[in-house]
Amino acid sequence: MTLTSPSAPTAVSSSTADSISIRGAVKIYGSGPSQHVALQNVDVDIKRGQFVSIIGPSGCGKSTLLRLIAGLETADSGTAEVFGVTPERACAAKMIGLVPQAPALLPWKDVLGNVSMPAKVNRRADKLRRRIHGHLERPAPDMLDLLGKAGLTDAVHKLPAQLSGGMQQRTAIVRAFGVQPDVLLMDEPFSALDEFTRESIQEQLLDIWDENKTTVVFVTHSVSEAVRLSDKVLVMSARPGRITASVDITLPRPRSQAMLKTAEFHHFEDVIRDHLQTAWQENPITGSTPIPAGAAQ
Repeated sequence: MTLTSPSAPTAVSSSTADSISIRGAVKIYGSGPSQHVALQNVDVDIKRGQFVSIIGPSGCGKSTLLRLIAGLETADSGTAEVFGVTPERACAAKMIGLVPQAPALLPWKDVLGNVSMPAKVNRRADKLRRRIHGHLERPAPDMLDLLGKAGLTDAVHKLPAQLSGGMQQRTAIVRAFGVQPDVLLMDEPFSALDEFTRESIQEQLLDIWDENKTTVVFVTHSVSEAVRLSDKVLVMSARPGRITASVDITLPRPRSQAMLKTAEFHHFEDVIRDHLQTAWQENPITGSTPIPAGAAQ
């Protein structure tokens, strides 16, 4: 799925053409007693080509942060840039793709038709992307090759109703990579899958990402998934949503299923769990929520 922003694109002057940069982001919903601070003074730097996961308890603002990068939410204060331009402009140029929890495939098109359609309907976006300094031109992908890497060679001409849940999600991933986005946002795309299927798709996702080097921002509740996939894991604390830790995952790539059993892998799992536990203790569910200076009231 590609994202189209409802608002007019606006350029920014920036020296961050090779990163996703968020500075002092605040997002507040509601007012008065029902006011909820979803994000408070969030700073994020994601370098081009990185695979970054965001993890934290339910309601901590993970999806809000993802929507801020996508240009689907506007911060009440602070700034957000995607490779030197606003998220709105990046969306208008189809630089940002999204893989949601539900694959949202067209039921009347087969697998090949579903993954090929976005590139056909978004041809105008190529001209917009070429005007943006932060966009990197790539050769058009071979969709049959991508489907093969995702384990879908035998399903190319099947309709979505003939696919398992895992195969549908693989199709959604190939579709997203097929439009060659500079940034791919993934919002818990494997949450409905069983553990075995989940680990299999993780491996296929890493194979496709390694070849394309698209910048991926991945929201998850799974510690092991975050460790296996990521170059960096951002740990969030709820109420209000903040980045409380950034953990660089220095495990070598490629990361096979066998790596999940190693002491090195478990070390990073323990580090992230410790950060999650500390963040939870520092942010009890009850209690006052400070409103940062300059935020919308």
